Amino acid sequence: MPHLTKRSIDALPVQDKEYFVWDDQLKGFGVRVYPNGGKRYIAQTTRHGKTTRVQVGRHGALPFDEARKRAGKIITDIDDGKNPNEEKKSERRSPTVKQLAERFLDEYVPSHCKSRTQVEYKHALNTYILPAMGSVKVLKLSRDDVSDLHHGMRETPYQANRTLGVLSKMLNQAEAWGYRPDRSNPCYHIKKYKEQKRERFLTPEELICLRKALDEEEETAPSAAAAFRLLIFTGARLSEIQTMKWSYIQGDRAFLPDSKTGAKVLHLGKGALNVLASVKRVDGNPYVITGKEEAAYLTDLQKPWRRIRKQATVLYWRDYGGEKVSALVQELQDKFGYMPSWEDCHEAAEEAELELPTGLADVRIHDLRHTFASGAVMMGESLPMIGKLLGHTQPQTTARYAHLADDPLRSAVQRIDAMLEEAMMGNA
Repeated sequence: MPHLTKRSIDALPVQDKEYFVWDDQLKGFGVRVYPNGGKRYIAQTTRHGKTTRVQVGRHGALPFDEARKRAGKIITDIDDGKNPNEEKKSERRSPTVKQLAERFLDEYVPSHCKSRTQVEYKHALNTYILPAMGSVKVLKLSRDDVSDLHHGMRETPYQANRTLGVLSKMLNQAEAWGYRPDRSNPCYHIKKYKEQKRERFLTPEELICLRKALDEEEETAPSAAAAFRLLIFTGARLSEIQTMKWSYIQGDRAFLPDSKTGAKVLHLGKGALNVLASVKRVDGNPYVITGKEEAAYLTDLQKPWRRIRKQATVLYWRDYGGEKVSALVQELQDKFGYMPSWEDCHEAAEEAELELPTGLADVRIHDLRHTFASGAVMMGESLPMIGKLLGHTQPQTTARYAHLADDPLRSAVQRIDAMLEEAMMGNA
C-alpha cells in the first residue's frame, strides 16, 4: 500500500477496469482510477459491519492536501455515526425555494405556460417570492411563511393573490418532483383577498391629456408610445400588442395565432393603421413593438406607462383641474419655463394646502381596453359585437359594460325632465 501524493497519483496508469489505490498513512483515504483516465479521491470506512464509501472530489480539480483533509473529516464523521451520502441525498431532496424556482422556471414554465404567463411568473418569483423566502428549505416551508408573504402584500390585493397563485403552482410541482409529501402545499387554506372589479375608463378630457403626453413620449420611447396608442385604438390586451409581428398584419386585420383565448382576429381601424404606418421597422426584428434586445419585443411597459401617466395628470391639472389647481400648475410652468413635473406640483400643492385631483394617476394599462369597450357601448354597439371585438369567450365578461348603455338614456331623461319642470313653472 503506497503513500499517496499528488505526484504518485498523477503517475497511476490507466487499466481496462477501474481500480482503487489506498494511502498507507490515512486509513480509508484513497483514489479511484477509471478506464477513461479520470481519477477521484474517496473516503471509506466500516462501522458496525457496514462499509460506507464517499466521493471526495476529482483529482486535478481539488488540491491533494484539501482532498486529504476532507477525507479525514468524512471518515471521522462516519465513525461518529453520521452518513455523508444520506445527508447529500436529503439535501438534494429538499432544495431551497430559490433552487426550486430555478428548476421551475427552467423545466416547467417554458413547456406549460404561454410567453406572457412566463413573464408574469418570473416577475412574481423575483420581485416578491424569492426576496421573502428564497433561502427557506422547500420541505420546511410552512403555512405561516406563506401567510406572512400574502399578508405583507395586502395593500395590493390583486398582486397578492396572483403571487399566491404562482407560489401554489410551484409548490404543487415540488410535490410532483418529490420535494414535499403529497397534499402538503402550505398555500392551501390561505384565503385570497377580495378584488374590487374596476371599470375605469378615460373621459374625453383625459384622452386629450394622454394624447399630449404620448406625443412627448414619442421623442424618447417611440415603441412604448406606439404600443399605448394601439391599445387605445384596438381594445386589445397588452400581451397581444406586445407580441404582434408584422407578419400577422394583413390589410386592416391582424391575425393573432396565440392570444389569451386562442387564435384571434384583431380588426384595425383608421387610428390603428395610422399608428402602424408611423412605426419604423427594425431589420431582423419581426415584432411591431420592438425591445432593446435583438429580435425581441418590448417586455416592460409599466415603467414608461407610469411616466406617461404622471405627465398626462399634470396636463389634466393645468387644463381641467379647476381654478385654483390650474392656476398653481400654470404658475409653476411660467416660473420654470417648462411643464412642471408631477412631484413639483405635489410639493407646491402641499405648501399651498391645496388638494390635487386624482387625474390619470389611477389609470392602469388595462383601462385603455375598458376605454375602447365603453366608447363602443356609448356609440350604440351591441354587447355581443363588443365581445367579439374584444375577444371575450364568455358573454358575462362583456356584460360588465351593460350599464354604460343607460348613460345616453339617463342624459335624455334629464334634458326632458328639465324642460318639463321649466314648463310647469311657467318659464317655457
